Amino acid sequence: MNYKYNPVRFFLAAILSTWLVWGIASYFSYQTGSRAEQIVTVCELLGLFGPLVASLWLIFSSKSGELVKDYLGKLIDLRRINIWTLLPALFLFPLVMAVSVLISWRFFGRPPDQLSFVHAANFTAGLLPVPVMLFGAALVEEMGWKGYGVDSLRGKRTFFAATLIYAVLWALWHLPLFGINNYYHNLILRANPLFALNFILSVFPAAFVSNWLWYRNKGNILVPVLFHASCNAQGLFHLWQFTECVETIVLVMVVVMIVVMDRKLFFADFPPRIGSYGEE
Repeated sequence: MNYKYNPVRFFLAAILSTWLVWGIASYFSYQTGSRAEQIVTVCELLGLFGPLVASLWLIFSSKSGELVKDYLGKLIDLRRINIWTLLPALFLFPLVMAVSVLISWRFFGRPPDQLSFVHAANFTAGLLPVPVMLFGAALVEEMGWKGYGVDSLRGKRTFFAATLIYAVLWALWHLPLFGINNYYHNLILRANPLFALNFILSVFPAAFVSNWLWYRNKGNILVPVLFHASCNAQGLFHLWQFTECVETIVLVMVVVMIVVMDRKLFFADFPPRIGSYGEE
């Protein structure tokens, strides 16, 4: 049976379910009392599962054994991993962050101690522990986005176009977080709307790196999870928002280099066949 991906159904289910739960979190975040705090915490966590639930729903209701097999392979088949891609997965974003701090220090007078650790992650809210927000959140997200979401954009478009569409939708998925009182996204919005805009823009180069790692590892999910977690780990440092703006520019420059060097992959067709990952 030739399976036909359904991107509209996936992204509507993933985004709207998350928006609903995070909308509830937003409402209760402005209430007082421990019960309200508990509801906010639970809803923040549940919202992360929107893309994963949408993926599992569409995959296991598809009646396509090939689709199910490919999904399980993405999770457990370590033979798919290209070892050399572990270097950019683990160290690319920390390097970008370090370069951004250097630029903001030498050219704009920001303090050089921004790479010192904070006692609690800036992005942590409620009762969620740091490890959950670092690796756990990245794993849950990517099991959804890379489990079905990016694949669903296969068809009559290039991998570059598919990644750009995905980046737009991934950015939209984050929007309710800006309404959750005292959450990281809410705090930067209140500090300066331009900082919130920078976060949205930073999603685009992050999406390109993540998808590139995924595609170059034959759909393996764990490698982009490592990159995603390294991005999340930024909240463990004393980075100024100005530096994060510089960081977005630096990461865009890195993405331009990646796209130019691997242009055959990005500008080739994104084949509709299940399990096709741009092999040479």
